[in-house]
Amino acid sequence: MKKKMSRSSRQEMVTAFILIAPTIISFIIFLYIPFVNAIQTSFFKYNGLGPMTDFVGWKNYIKVLQDPKFTRSLVNTVYLILTSFLAIPIGFIFAYILHVGVPGKKLFNTGLFIPYLISMVVVGCIWRIIYDPTIGPLNQIMKMVGLGDYAKAWLSRPDTALGAISVTWIWRSLPFNMLILYANISKMPEDFLEAAEIDGANAFQKIVYIILPYLKPTFGVLAMLTVTNGLRLFDLIWVMTQGGPGGASDVMTSYIYTKAFTNRDFGKGTAASVILMIIMIMIMVVKTGIQKTMERRRS
Repeated sequence: MKKKMSRSSRQEMVTAFILIAPTIISFIIFLYIPFVNAIQTSFFKYNGLGPMTDFVGWKNYIKVLQDPKFTRSLVNTVYLILTSFLAIPIGFIFAYILHVGVPGKKLFNTGLFIPYLISMVVVGCIWRIIYDPTIGPLNQIMKMVGLGDYAKAWLSRPDTALGAISVTWIWRSLPFNMLILYANISKMPEDFLEAAEIDGANAFQKIVYIILPYLKPTFGVLAMLTVTNGLRLFDLIWVMTQGGPGGASDVMTSYIYTKAFTNRDFGKGTAASVILMIIMIMIMVVKTGIQKTMERRRS
């Protein structure tokens, strides 16, 4: 009996390994090997051609951290992330409106979610046309309502390019936040709101004391997604401005791309990407620590 059991268990282990082997191989080929190669490349002066022979150690990291363009790209990335947080409260407002009910609710919901279905490249092209100084609808509308003096070449000015991209990023992020918040509001037990109504709570009090506390974990998840999505944002920036004018809208991902593929300095480019990865890991560690602290307080 014992021998049969051991054979059976061995067969199950072999079967399990065969089933998960494609996933393990894919991880090794597409994740771990490129990761190790990136770490290795970051310690060399390398233009992407031929073997890596010019070992420079930590010089790539030091030069990247001392580069004013890298500092500016990091500041711009933080700015985009902070401004994109606006998509969360705005998304909550729309989610609550949908929950309460509006005429043509399905059509309204579909219309709000359409921006998230459009690819980022298409979104960038659409908004580049909107911001166009000559044919763009934004400047045309401003001139029609008597605000022509404020019309600008929005994406060609260092003082407005990043803000214009930020508005586009908020517009793109809003539907997802709205849908997640609406789904969680809809799952909220009706007993909570009914008890609040019995106690005489008005709509504002229901939101502040019932709905918002209930959605606190959801807000935490959306905040984390906002940070991670902001850190890896590239295609929208590249389509709209390519980091210009003069690096005014450069973010960390566009800085890495320019260093590696435009300047053909793969050593500094991969060093910057490793720094970005370390930043993301640190954010995840902080987030995990905060979650554990909150769980301990609850228990």
